This record gives sequence, structure tokens and C-alpha cells, in this order.
Amino acid sequence: MATKKNDKTETAHVIVRAKSNHEWQALLTTARSEHWRTLRLAIQLRGWLLAGKPANLDAAKAMLGARGLEDYIEAVADIEDDAERALAAERVASDEGLCEFSRRPGKPGIWIPSNNVKAGCKENWSVLGLRMSVRGSRGALAEGVFAVGPGEGAESDWICVGTEPAGVYTAVSHSMGPKGPISAIKRHEYVDRPLLSFDLKFARAKSVEEKFSDDDVAKMLIHFGEHGLGACRSQGFGRFDIVSIEQIEGGE
Repeated sequence: MATKKNDKTETAHVIVRAKSNHEWQALLTTARSEHWRTLRLAIQLRGWLLAGKPANLDAAKAMLGARGLEDYIEAVADIEDDAERALAAERVASDEGLCEFSRRPGKPGIWIPSNNVKAGCKENWSVLGLRMSVRGSRGALAEGVFAVGPGEGAESDWICVGTEPAGVYTAVSHSMGPKGPISAIKRHEYVDRPLLSFDLKFARAKSVEEKFSDDDVAKMLIHFGEHGLGACRSQGFGRFDIVSIEQIEGGE
């Protein structure tokens, strides 16, 4: 008959050693290289790329209301000094309706946010009906796919479109306001036929990768090229051709 020697249950204790910063950085480097499926694109605009960011937010708000002298008065009424009031009035008058490219302190050139490209991908994915036909792709595109510029870190949030605008395009817009039809003049900075580069990053996760076949991504990009990037796309601006596309090994 077997004899029970000890009624106590022995529990093995596992000691987890805290990783050093060097070890964490090594893990992050590995994860960074393995986490992304990266497509690097170069696109050539066929004509003008128009800016869409209002230069003067106060003037942009005024454009939404009925046009008139009261808009001008409201914009400068709080300025007491006559010289400053005159300067502000001149600025409002010259910037009213102007859309411009982004300028970055300490960085030469003119820029657009890289998330403009992601917005275009989402829009054209939806236009093709893929958001509905590929179940779950809406959330995967929103949370698992990113467009980034060619720089590193914060620089990847931007895409440079040139050194300076080639000019300003003037257009007349018509809309219906509370007091009836409103006509307004809108002006857009533009660059002529820029060559742009950016990356599309797809998270290497089943919930993301299985949603975006190469065929569907190609269809979305071709439609994106005809639909256009930037402002006034409905008027034919911003159309582009894909010059090159390649998968970057290691998700750089």
C-alpha cells in the first residue's frame, strides 16, 4: 500500500525579469519590420492639384452666411487701432475664399497631410461597393490601413507637393442659403503636375489582411486616380496616374 509522504502541494514560482530598454527596443524593431505589409507608390498628377484648406477660418465661416458688408464689419469690429483695423480688413478681403496648401514652421515647401490619401482610399473603396461586399472591410480600413509620407516619425504625417504654388485658380460657387441663392468666389492655390510619393501600410493581422486582396486594392487605386486628389475633383482636377508601386519587404 502506497504511503502518502506529504499533504502539502508545492507550487512552482516563475520569476519574470523586467526587460531593459535595449531589449524592448529590439522587440519593437522586430515588430515594426514584421507588422506591416507596405506598398510604396509614386503618382503623377495629370494637371493641377488644388489646395482645399481655408486660409482664413473667419472668412470661411462668413462665406457660409449671406454675403454683405456686415460680414466685413464683424470680422474687424473688435480691433480698436485704425491702422490694425485697415490691415485686418485688407487681409480678410484678400483671403476670403482662398484655399491654400499647408506651410510648416521651419520646413520649406508646401504640403498636404498624408491622411488626405487615406481619406481618398476610403472614399473610393466605398464608391466601388467594396465596403459592403467585403464584410468587415470598413472597420479594417479605418483602423488597420494607413497612408504615410516618405519621412520618418512625425514627418510621415506630411507629403510635400512642391516648393511654392504655381498660381491661384479662381472659381465661382453657387449654393442655396437661408435667404436664397448665394454666389461666392473661391480661390485655390495649385501646383502643376506634381510627382508625389507615399506608402500604404496594411497591418499584418488576419482581420485586416484577408479584407484587402491585391485585385481589390488595384481596382481601388485605379478608381482613385480617375476620381482625383485634392479640391474641385468634380471639376476634373487632381486626376493622376500611378507611376510605380512596389511592396517593401520588412515593412520599412
